[in-house]
Amino acid sequence: MASIKIKDFFNGRFLEIPKYQRGYAWEVQNIRDLFDDIIESIESNSNHYIGTIVLSKSADDDEKFYVVDGQQRTTTATLIISSLIKKLSEKDASYYERFYLKEDDRYRITPLNRDQQFFIDLIEGKVGEPQNKSQRFLKDAIEEIKFKVDQIDDKLKFLKSVEKLEVMEFVENSEGDAIRIFQTVNDRGKPLSNMEKAKSLLIYFSNRYLNKKLDNSINDHFSDIFEIYDDIKHLGEELGINLIKNRDFSEDNLMRYHFVTYSNENYDPTANYVLQYLKNQLTKHRNGITDGNYEEIETFINSYISSLKEFFQNCKNVIERAKSDAKYFKLFVVLNLSATLYPLIIKLEKLDLLDKGLAGKGREKFNFFDLVELIEVRVYKTRGTDPKADISRLVFDIDHKNANDIENWLVWFNNRWMPKEEFQSNLSRGIYGNRALNHIFITYCEHINCKEFGISEMKDIVSKTPNIEHILSQTPTFEPNSLGFVNKEDFIDYEHNIGNLTVLEKGLNSSVQNKNAIDKIDGYGRSLFSMTKKLGSSIDTNKGFNKIDLKARTKILAEYCSERWWSDRSIESPETIVKLDEEIEAISD
Repeated sequence: MASIKIKDFFNGRFLEIPKYQRGYAWEVQNIRDLFDDIIESIESNSNHYIGTIVLSKSADDDEKFYVVDGQQRTTTATLIISSLIKKLSEKDASYYERFYLKEDDRYRITPLNRDQQFFIDLIEGKVGEPQNKSQRFLKDAIEEIKFKVDQIDDKLKFLKSVEKLEVMEFVENSEGDAIRIFQTVNDRGKPLSNMEKAKSLLIYFSNRYLNKKLDNSINDHFSDIFEIYDDIKHLGEELGINLIKNRDFSEDNLMRYHFVTYSNENYDPTANYVLQYLKNQLTKHRNGITDGNYEEIETFINSYISSLKEFFQNCKNVIERAKSDAKYFKLFVVLNLSATLYPLIIKLEKLDLLDKGLAGKGREKFNFFDLVELIEVRVYKTRGTDPKADISRLVFDIDHKNANDIENWLVWFNNRWMPKEEFQSNLSRGIYGNRALNHIFITYCEHINCKEFGISEMKDIVSKTPNIEHILSQTPTFEPNSLGFVNKEDFIDYEHNIGNLTVLEKGLNSSVQNKNAIDKIDGYGRSLFSMTKKLGSSIDTNKGFNKIDLKARTKILAEYCSERWWSDRSIESPETIVKLDEEIEAISD
């Protein structure tokens, strides 16, 4: 371990980012912070420490080193130096380019395979179109760096200050030893995720007890997992899936979702809990050894990394369907599938059941995907509850159930948490806060059209930002008794009923606002939603909209919803419920 200047760190070395590493992840603020550090070092005429870098030596090339930790700093420093070099005189540029960027045909730093050409293009002055999350970060980084460099008066002086930046360098003979150090250090401003710590923990046990036997397998699995996660994050952002595009969503979320399919120890684990579980299991297997045979550790590690990778891959597979399949787009983007149901839909994807038709009497026209959507609408959105324990018990044991058992369990779950009478009651009273309304109304439009929207139509609908519109305004300018209400309080009892609601594009919703219903006809007529266009025509025919119309419309929509998002009581025999309850208790025990 030693403190070393950037100039000495790069001197005579060729750096390679191992395939198990994460992609580039620095954001614009990280770039700005680094520039502030450099400027501070210039103004104070001092050196500045910017973090830790962990390297492992190549076994067959004395000049080649693997960047086990610190790729964010080394990559960013290279981009900054590259941008500065392009502003120098030809003589200075030639010297610094050979020292920091490229010697003969060999680049000083080689990123991950999937980002390699994109990065090379950047340092050659070409900005391509990003294909994944890390490439988007790289593009944002080079743009910010160019802005900063353009504002620097003396580029050569600034470059010399970059050379004086210091890092704490760890150089190990093997990747396994380097990875164990990696577990204890962080990228500047980028703490290690629990997934990264989990990888390091598994590497440690492979090193310590298995003579490094599983090092390559662990690295290969996590390399694939991190790449798959980046694809999932990119898909979520591209499609607009609220859960995934959220800044707080990370690979740790998926590690948690996977856990309930892998262990029945905790139905709502934190990422820290999962990491502690791994430590406990590995320690238990280690402590139980008396003959020096650590086969149980090997078996556990192989089991966990294979299961984790498979889960991530199936998650990506099912979300990818939303790119081309309108019903998946509706589920993930419009309905916003609840986090608790992600393990379920991912396991159904793995078992190839999502498109499989149901076998129960009266359910023949539905499939397992429809069951997931039905449960989301009824239980999670309309009732607003989150029965995590029940779902986790199912997904933990789901590989050992046949399709009929899974079907019956899900139907039973739906009935248990949202009985038919309760669903109907919910539909007949104030429902404005129901987060499934956009999905319900868009589906109702398909029902009116006798045709489902295609994927391009769904994407167009989402781009219009559909809002829930009150037909009779929440801030009425009318006298309630003129429309059949007894008084204002009577109107308030009905104002959030489904019969007083429709779906309308954001722009049109703003234009009609608090107008009387008769004055909304033109806005409704310009809507792309057939239920709203039809409503406008009805208001025009009846020359208004009153309490009788509201109640009649509530009845029609409630009956449609009850039929579309059904409840099947045929499974609710006492014998079946007892059997299912016993199954659940047996799993939890």
